[in-house]
Amino acid sequence: MSGTTVRRKARKAHRCGWGSCRTIQPGEAYLIHTTFPGDDSGYATTAGHPIKIAECSDCATRYGRAELLAAS
Repeated sequence: MSGTTVRRKARKAHRCGWGSCRTIQPGEAYLIHTTFPGDDSGYATTAGHPIKIAECSDCATRYGRAELLAAS
């Protein structure tokens, strides 16, 4: 996915956007992916505005992005 990816700590419950695997609980680290109109990913080209997708730690590990969850 092109765009930006940022590590966040949940203040409220969020649903993981990579399927219906589980709910991200408050206090848990997760990734938020943002893609913008004009990106080559195709996600935001039809919406006309940025698209944000939350990703739980389980999915981040499964898809090889666990290092992005490490506290900085």
